[in-house]
Amino acid sequence: MRAPRFLLLGLLIAAVGVLSACGNDDSAPSQDFEPRYTAPAGAERGGTLTVLSSSDIDSLDPGVTINQFGMMISQATQRTLLMLAPDAEHKLVPDLAREMPQVDYEGGTVTFRIRPGVRFSSPVDREVEAGDFKYAIERSLLPGVANGYVSSYLNGLVGFGRAQQAAISNPKKAPDIAGVTAPDDRTLELRFHGRVPPMAIAVLALPLGAPVPADYARPFDAEIPSTYDQHLVATGPYMVPNDASGKLTGYHPGVETEMVRNPDWDPDLDTRPAYLDKVEIESGYSNTAAASRKILSGEGLVNGDFVPDPPMLEYAATERPDQLDMVSAGAALYATLNTTIPPLDDPDVRRAILAATDREAIRLVRGGQIVGPLATHFIPPGVNGFEDAGGLEGSGFDFLGNPHGNASLAAEYMKRAGFPDGKYEGDAELNMVSDSTAVGRRVAELVRQAIDSLGIPVRVRAVARDVMYSRYCNVPRAEVAICPNVGWLSLLGDPQTVLAEAFSGDAIRQVNNSNWSQLDDPKINRQIRRAQWIVDPAGRAEAWGSIDREITGLAPAIPLVWSKVPFVFSTDVDLVIDRTTASPSLALTSLAGGGD
Repeated sequence: MRAPRFLLLGLLIAAVGVLSACGNDDSAPSQDFEPRYTAPAGAERGGTLTVLSSSDIDSLDPGVTINQFGMMISQATQRTLLMLAPDAEHKLVPDLAREMPQVDYEGGTVTFRIRPGVRFSSPVDREVEAGDFKYAIERSLLPGVANGYVSSYLNGLVGFGRAQQAAISNPKKAPDIAGVTAPDDRTLELRFHGRVPPMAIAVLALPLGAPVPADYARPFDAEIPSTYDQHLVATGPYMVPNDASGKLTGYHPGVETEMVRNPDWDPDLDTRPAYLDKVEIESGYSNTAAASRKILSGEGLVNGDFVPDPPMLEYAATERPDQLDMVSAGAALYATLNTTIPPLDDPDVRRAILAATDREAIRLVRGGQIVGPLATHFIPPGVNGFEDAGGLEGSGFDFLGNPHGNASLAAEYMKRAGFPDGKYEGDAELNMVSDSTAVGRRVAELVRQAIDSLGIPVRVRAVARDVMYSRYCNVPRAEVAICPNVGWLSLLGDPQTVLAEAFSGDAIRQVNNSNWSQLDDPKINRQIRRAQWIVDPAGRAEAWGSIDREITGLAPAIPLVWSKVPFVFSTDVDLVIDRTTASPSLALTSLAGGGD
């Protein structure tokens, strides 16, 4: 998923593919840049890891964050009901649950037993109870929290629709969801209409599955937006420092985020060793080449929300291969076209844009063939339904047939859209918002050139990546026509996590929206609603593969690359990757010699 890993690719802009293959040991990286997912033997405690980023996180609030970078921090500060096992791909294991839940799939009930002894950090400083998970789910419906995925995966809960309406009527009070109950302090029960949806349990491995203390958070959640992210309490091994009232003192927006050991965390109740004493996240590295060079030659450093420019990736791959990890994430990169804004509301205009785009040139500015295969649709390799959607060859649509672009075909599609000369003849000027990294700007320019070749003027604005999402691409009222540097991750190999949030009309939200194209096709919406209940893996693959073909045919986005996520790190960093977020596991990473 993204589990479901349906995370925004706030980090993924370019990547390196496999240069050579020399094994696949899970405990240590090899020359194919395979990452560690478990800590190496002899890892030492101590030291400070510094994460360099180009921009800020989307939110510290576990109910809000949907960005890969934000979830990386949430994985360190929060514990969830379930988690992905570090040593086994696609395997869910209990975290704050004492064991895997009791599930009556046909009866529609899920019962969690909550682990005793786990405490919230100060100023709450009490044990986590079942009611804290109930509140976490219910507050996600508040406009001030605007969770980006709860309605896609838990909308089958009894009373969910009524709770949504209650949150609209009273946006300052978390609504009661009848199907979420806490009969006692150690028991959480979920009741669904009919069957338990296939992804409803896995979603609780994401930050939505982290407890939020209602007695403490309610006053902050009464504000719009919620200010709980400024008063965050932790259950994980790390916390953002705060004062006696709970106000964060370790977070300075757009500048730095500091995480220190959580004194209320009990290592005997957690499987994660938490070797590092401290994590510092430094924002503002817009010159990603210089930042990458600093990481590779420095100490205790790793990249956060950016990837190195292609020359630095090539340098790392050839000269410092032991300092490069390539994370297989089931990732798809694309440029979205807002289907509500003329002339992009015409599918043939969008098909013309796809036909005109030189996708091979875009891959080149990302690093060339080593970046990964050109995407021909949206379900990435390794995800169930990939072959059903057309595999590497794609679905056979002519507008994606030539990776270098096809000007004559693009003109034909413009004629079908009602422009006899094959060029746009209207007055619209489209707004494009790109991230401000060097690669992001280059990709935006290539997309702009393709659209401009059809006679459609485009105005480009480049901003920090977190701003690109939070103020523009994720906000429909901002009326952004093209977002050229977005993408999506998958988890547990499930196609719903790739397509539902990004292309279902039911997923469109006024805040924290991830259906950037605002595609709202009734046929596709119905297909998605039906497919989310299919249990059989082969049946799911067929259904979601068919949906992918339908979406691709409507051209709501330009599929660009199926990519891996690259991380560069200093020689003293024993980097470990978190399977849930495909980003550094701050609770498993260590420094050689403990950072001394």
